[in-house]
Amino acid sequence: MRERAQTMRRPARGLLTPERVGRGAGVAVLFNGQARQVTPRVVERFARALPDALVLVSRDEPEAKAHAQAIARARPRVVLSGGGDGAAMMLLNLLREEGLRPLPPLGVLRLGTGNAWAGALGAPPQFALHELLPRVPWPLPTQRFQLLEVEGRLTHFAGVGWDARILNDYRAALGAQRTPWARRLHKGLCGYLLSSVTRTVPRELACLRDRPRGSLFTGEGAFRLDARGRPLRVRPGLLYEGHISICSAATTPEFGFGLRAFPFATVMPGYLNVRIYDRDVLAALRDVPRLWRGAWPEGGMHDYFVRGMRARFDRPLPFQIAGDAAGERREIEISISREHVDAVDWRAVRDRVAFGSGAA
Repeated sequence: MRERAQTMRRPARGLLTPERVGRGAGVAVLFNGQARQVTPRVVERFARALPDALVLVSRDEPEAKAHAQAIARARPRVVLSGGGDGAAMMLLNLLREEGLRPLPPLGVLRLGTGNAWAGALGAPPQFALHELLPRVPWPLPTQRFQLLEVEGRLTHFAGVGWDARILNDYRAALGAQRTPWARRLHKGLCGYLLSSVTRTVPRELACLRDRPRGSLFTGEGAFRLDARGRPLRVRPGLLYEGHISICSAATTPEFGFGLRAFPFATVMPGYLNVRIYDRDVLAALRDVPRLWRGAWPEGGMHDYFVRGMRARFDRPLPFQIAGDAAGERREIEISISREHVDAVDWRAVRDRVAFGSGAA
């Protein structure tokens, strides 16, 4: 796969900044070379569309770290990430390690599997992006997202339970396929559904009489949602104790594939939304359409807004960070980060181009 890495071109001191992205000066992009949709053709088309941009491809974490150092030295006006939610969060964490503060505006491209963040921000398909980006006026419109801090890492969602187990089962099912057609069948949304039906659901049915339990604790300034969806202040300390099917936290509404797992994530800016689902797998299967749409749940769902939380479980549960499997945990601690990121609002980008906003 060809890579293009070059020094960022900046306008001379005293000159006006070019009004549009144009040839890409001030843009850096890091592609995840392991992502299925990141192909040599995609990278080359992007590099041709923005010839003055810093275009890099990483195939492993050490290579991503070296590229993050190059991006930090260039100090671009916007950084684009191609390769899914995990790749975007890895890039932000690497840039933070390089001391790039505040974090630069981040554009998440629709090149991952679930594309949770890209979908929430209205990212266009990659074939439309090459024509769109050069026409966008500076500065790119953004939405501000608070981030979570978990185990020393920044992320926008993390948690334990079925979401992480489905990730593990998906990867196991995909790795078990030996023919190209079978691997294609087990990738993407179809693969997640197949692994859920053939692995996750049967395992949960076998454990109906011995379901995991847990407790959720928090400090000052905690809220819960009442029956009408209004936040009400609650006492600090023990917020929940009981069965745990999912215990996750997020500051963004979507979980990938349009699944609105956290429909209330933006109700209280500056707080993380913790969701606990306590029902068994049979109830969850019945509620799938409502849960997918993010409809107000009739029961089994508990929503809290906190600055930080600690959860303990009676057994190790599968854990995920930004949609990447991260082993198992009997206890997790998640807090709101002091850092935020301004993420490119792709719907607003398309509107500005369509209506000629900012034209010279």
